[in-house]
Amino acid sequence: MSDDVFKIDQFTVIGDIAAGQVSDVFEVIEDGTGKNFALKLIREEILNTATEKSSKTILAQFKQEFKLGQLLEHPNLVQVHEMKFKAQTLLPVKDPIAYFTMDHFRSQNLKAAMTTDPEGTQRRLQKMLEQICEALGYVHSQGWVHRDIKPDNLLLTKSSESRLIDFSLACKIKKKHSIIQGTRTYIAPETIKKQRAVPQTDMYSLGVTLYEVLAGQPPFTGSSPTDLLKRHLATKPPPPSLLNENVAPELDRLVLRLMGKTPADRFESMEDLIAEIRNTRFFLEETEEPIEQLDSEEEVKSLVKTIDSRADAERSKLFAANPELAQKHEKEKNAEQARRAKTKADEALAVQNSSKPAEAATPATPAPTPQPMAMPGITPAAMMPGVPGMPMGMPGMPVAPMMPPPGVPMPPMMPTPGMMPMPGTVPVPGMPPVAPGMPPAAPGMPPAAPGMPPVAPGMPPAAPGMPPAAPGMPPAAPGMPPAAPGMPPATPGM
Repeated sequence: MSDDVFKIDQFTVIGDIAAGQVSDVFEVIEDGTGKNFALKLIREEILNTATEKSSKTILAQFKQEFKLGQLLEHPNLVQVHEMKFKAQTLLPVKDPIAYFTMDHFRSQNLKAAMTTDPEGTQRRLQKMLEQICEALGYVHSQGWVHRDIKPDNLLLTKSSESRLIDFSLACKIKKKHSIIQGTRTYIAPETIKKQRAVPQTDMYSLGVTLYEVLAGQPPFTGSSPTDLLKRHLATKPPPPSLLNENVAPELDRLVLRLMGKTPADRFESMEDLIAEIRNTRFFLEETEEPIEQLDSEEEVKSLVKTIDSRADAERSKLFAANPELAQKHEKEKNAEQARRAKTKADEALAVQNSSKPAEAATPATPAPTPQPMAMPGITPAAMMPGVPGMPMGMPGMPVAPMMPPPGVPMPPMMPTPGMMPMPGTVPVPGMPPVAPGMPPAAPGMPPAAPGMPPVAPGMPPAAPGMPPAAPGMPPAAPGMPPAAPGMPPATPGM
């Protein structure tokens, strides 16, 4: 494609992405929408110099790649959008007759990454392998084999995001072919033998790719294309650790198993391979990612501008010719910047909140000490000096007073039958005399109240303040207390 051609239908070319033997890939912007795509176009000179049969084969493969790109949807595959296909019957052709657009995944392919950053590529190798194997597992589940796994068809970013591309040689599983198709350096033995394609065919090519990343060179080289194919069929490769001492023995075994000479020597499925990758130590010594190589959207944009300054110039020309598109682009750019600023602010706030020390817990207010519940009409007793308080019972229950309340006379200590009178007691009128040899009553004991009946022998005197028996009422039976006023006398034995 000449340098003075910058438009393909409604797409304006703003940069080159990749160039292959049959096709080129460009970065384009769609007129009217301003959307960015990758556009894959069959190279004009290929069709101009090819025979009619070869031209039909190339166009058929190109059309199949587009159809598979729309059929297969997976996070590690590039989504295909639109195809323009013009039927041509006469050769040579001068105008582009076949192209399709797809998502533009900004990255290097693995081939370029091995050259520009071999150590970084090895650090990101394990995650890349998992993602590519997941994509291949999905492709196989849909009944297809890729058949052209190689570093050129694997895209890898610095943040270890990967994509599998180029399905131009893909075929249905177990389909036989009459011709050998594929890249000789990575081709599987069964493909060379024109046997049926199986999922393990992709495993072999992936093993050769992995070997090249680790050792810095492919496992096989030959003096001629035929010699190279023979080595794939019969030569056992040396372990990668012979060329890279940091490769772990476990990874040596995994790579050599992938490169088994027959499909049965390899893994049964991609799921089994993924499990093995996750449980395999890749290197004896892991190297950390330098800070300056950490990936970010801003870094990728800066890198793209540095690699292709012509893209910026073409955008400027496009926007100058289309002010409405320029305004729309600027509006979307400002909205994206605002979104990113808000995201960063939210992340900073989350970090700040997570770094604050937890607030000290407020001590709980102690429960109030239960106070005795006062009974109606009763004043709580005062504590006797020097006497410890009685223990509380159930909360809220009153404690019986130890002393009568102030102003209430102390009841006399009444002797019970058989008790010895207190020393110093004196006879009380109406009371029986103290037995001989007994000490007199304690001084200060009150005499019996006037009008009270004499106390029966051995009975204590009536309590002070008790009224005498009502006139005409019989005295209380011996051993019985006097009846309360207005009450009938107690019957003995009741």
